[in-house]
Amino acid sequence: MGGNVMKRKNSKPAAAPQMQTYFLLRDICGTWESLYGSPNIKIYHDGIRFRLQFIYKQDTAFTFCLSLCWGIIFFYFHELIKITYDDERDILLLTTEGEYRRISD
Repeated sequence: MGGNVMKRKNSKPAAAPQMQTYFLLRDICGTWESLYGSPNIKIYHDGIRFRLQFIYKQDTAFTFCLSLCWGIIFFYFHELIKITYDDERDILLLTTEGEYRRISD
């Protein structure tokens, strides 16, 4: 037999982030900062609907209604953009923009 012996690791590898598609929209309300240089976003309830706002410099913002269909939270901005959430790390993931961390509630 060959001399290759498998060694067991004493420690488990870090768990992969658990991005969830099912979460309460009120749990993600607040202002979020991109980890990849995209514009900041703000998620809020306007009394009727939940909305997401891209906040650009020079007082420019684009606001979108959030939708839920088949358990997927999304909005349209040139294309369908899905939102997932890792509640353990408090990180949002937008499919076109990458990860965001909360900077305020």
